[in-house]
Amino acid sequence: MNKVGSYGMYQQNLYDNTIQNKKEKEAGKTSRTNQTAAQPAKLSSRAEKLLQELKKTYSNMDFMVADYETDEEAAAYLSRGSKEYSVLIDTETLEEMAANQKSKEKYLGILDEATGKLSDLREQLSEEEGQEVARLGISIGKDGSVSYFAELEKMSEKQRERIEKSKEKKKEQSDQAEKTAKNRSETAKAEPYKRTRVTAQTAEELLEKIRKVDWEKVPELQAVNGSRLDLSI
Repeated sequence: MNKVGSYGMYQQNLYDNTIQNKKEKEAGKTSRTNQTAAQPAKLSSRAEKLLQELKKTYSNMDFMVADYETDEEAAAYLSRGSKEYSVLIDTETLEEMAANQKSKEKYLGILDEATGKLSDLREQLSEEEGQEVARLGISIGKDGSVSYFAELEKMSEKQRERIEKSKEKKKEQSDQAEKTAKNRSETAKAEPYKRTRVTAQTAEELLEKIRKVDWEKVPELQAVNGSRLDLSI
């Protein structure tokens, strides 16, 4: 009986370990993007110098260097940007730019062209009502291919009305009153809102996709403690 019981216990342990390994593997897949995003790229001194040069030259852009495989991974990086545009470059490409002047000029040309298209796109989207462009960005791949990225937010009607009223009042208010209006705006941010991401291979395709977003299918998010919580990943 002891032998039978021991063998049964062995089988159960083997089964439990197999299930646990499977769960850990699946969990690893799910968290891969977050883990990767948390690890800084290992750059040579000349690549690091070039990166600092890019940040200084393009002061309205957040540059991120990382190795990624999918649009989802790229979007996770790009969504961290806080400037007008986000730019994601893979490590190998930046090293190539730093090592070869022709490659540097090639990729800078790609960067200038892409960000010029983003600027035009932002201008067109500024005329769109009911949604806000939270972030725009591009990822530049090893082969020079460019992917475009946009993160959009949609406010509630009530929230939009409050912001419009706040803008109107600001024109006639004193500094103290403007602070009050700002507080009201922060309060409005605590209301439910919607957020979605769009990626495309061209700026034209990105604009088309943005205009086709079905906000009815985008889940509503709730701000936590007055600040917005990103639940879109």
